[in-house]
Amino acid sequence: MNPGEKFRRDVVRMVSRKARVSKDKLEKLLERPPEEIGADLALPCFTLDKKDPVKFAKNLAEKIKPSGLVREVNFYGPYVNFYADWGKLGDAVLKQILKEKDKYGSGKKTGKRILVEHTSANPDGPLHLGHFRNSVIGDSLARIFEFSGNKVRTDFLVNDTGRQIAIAAMEYMRKKPKVKGKPDWWILDLYVKGNRKVKKKKKLEEELKDMLQRFEAGDKELRKHFRFITQKCLEGHKETLGRLGIKIDKFSPESEYIFNGEVWKILQRIKKCKETKVDGNRVWMNLKKFGIEREFNLTRSDGTSMYTLRDLAYHKYKLSSADFNLNVMGTDQRLYFKQIVSTLKLIMPREAEKYHIVFYEFLTLPGGSMSTREGKFVSMDDLIEKAVKAAEKTASKKMPSYSKGLKSRIAEQVGIGALKYAMIRVSPEKTYAFSVKDCLSFEGDTAPYIQYSHARACSILRKAKKSLGSFDSKLLEKKEEKNLIKHLMEFSGTVSNATRDYKPHYIANYAYKLATLFNDFYQSLPVLKADPKTKSARLALVKAVQITLKNSLGLLGIEASERM
Repeated sequence: MNPGEKFRRDVVRMVSRKARVSKDKLEKLLERPPEEIGADLALPCFTLDKKDPVKFAKNLAEKIKPSGLVREVNFYGPYVNFYADWGKLGDAVLKQILKEKDKYGSGKKTGKRILVEHTSANPDGPLHLGHFRNSVIGDSLARIFEFSGNKVRTDFLVNDTGRQIAIAAMEYMRKKPKVKGKPDWWILDLYVKGNRKVKKKKKLEEELKDMLQRFEAGDKELRKHFRFITQKCLEGHKETLGRLGIKIDKFSPESEYIFNGEVWKILQRIKKCKETKVDGNRVWMNLKKFGIEREFNLTRSDGTSMYTLRDLAYHKYKLSSADFNLNVMGTDQRLYFKQIVSTLKLIMPREAEKYHIVFYEFLTLPGGSMSTREGKFVSMDDLIEKAVKAAEKTASKKMPSYSKGLKSRIAEQVGIGALKYAMIRVSPEKTYAFSVKDCLSFEGDTAPYIQYSHARACSILRKAKKSLGSFDSKLLEKKEEKNLIKHLMEFSGTVSNATRDYKPHYIANYAYKLATLFNDFYQSLPVLKADPKTKSARLALVKAVQITLKNSLGLLGIEASERM
């Protein structure tokens, strides 16, 4: 059990006995008092005695005899205040962190299978800024759920049957040009050229419809070309995601659900619903009972499946292959997913209950300064390149003595870490404008600031030139030391809350505060120049901070630099 949790439980146990209040109720009432009070936990007594909460608090405080990790109990107005025995608590916190290392803050194995779908970009060009936030949030949630003890796998739905693939395939089939450069950019070039031709020649529109019908009917030649276009684009996506340290376990092509018959199986199940409407070959859902006025179309008048039907077949696979499903989607997809989930509730009610969607807002770039080749979107590749190059300039200035290879490696860690942190530090449902320059700052709420704090902790430990031995935690009595220990012991709870609420920004906020508290400590108190016993205790504290910062950054998918 986490020492912080044990302290809390000691408080609950003592109060429950004397106040005759249930432990569950007390758990909900306990709160962190203002810093000026100096206490570690407080119990407001307003609801326990509405007539005279001050008298109730006074009597309760006088009845309780401190024990366990509780050193002192007193009252202030209608509050009972509890003070931790920091000699015991600090020792337990540091020893737990130093023992568990990269497992500190993790949960017990649950055996629960979690499937996280994220990114799922159309394979018609490179990944862009909107996909970036999706990928980073999804990857972080997968890491957090796995760290919390679950079996996690990630999935990417590949829209390999859509009109955009047909356009790129049509353009490719005319001359079959060789792949040039990064394959996803090459596919974009095919798509842009093909799309221009379709706009100019209306007869090509009919050719596209014919291609899609033949593809869905199983035309082997078309399937081969569609697959080639899709795989080449995914090669580029994987390269980009790989540079970001983001791994997708499975890429699920939509066409798989057409050719294995699952699309038509689920259509037959849907047709049994009274909300289903059929007009010849066209099938759609009436979802007014769910507050949705718009028709939810599943097939076209020519009988071919629409994206919606293929997506439902994919959801059937997802919901039946995991104990819980998590999906990351842009907020512009809210109506569509309300239609999807409403339909799933009709055909798979039990499974639909074990499905959660994290919607995120898109970030904006001030002044549109990051326009790319076409000037229409900001690609991940260009954004990463700009950030890494900017980080290289900073590394050259701040780290002149480092080798070129080391500076290059640090620039990659800092540039990519800065971008990922900028995508994740704000709650998913909020939007804000960010700039590469701001997120690369070594001051304030940024990844480089946190990475630098981690590197500083590593530097202190290197300079100590000795392994950690025995230490006396009772010597860590200064305010800066206690604040650090208090925050360190809250890491497990932060991870639990981030898992419960699907909010990876909790971890980002935690890491930033830990880095800030560590810098306050470092600037106020000597470590290497302290007397031997104090030095040993403070080195143990520095090591605990280094471990927890690394674990925090790891959950965000950000590398913890050892030298900066």
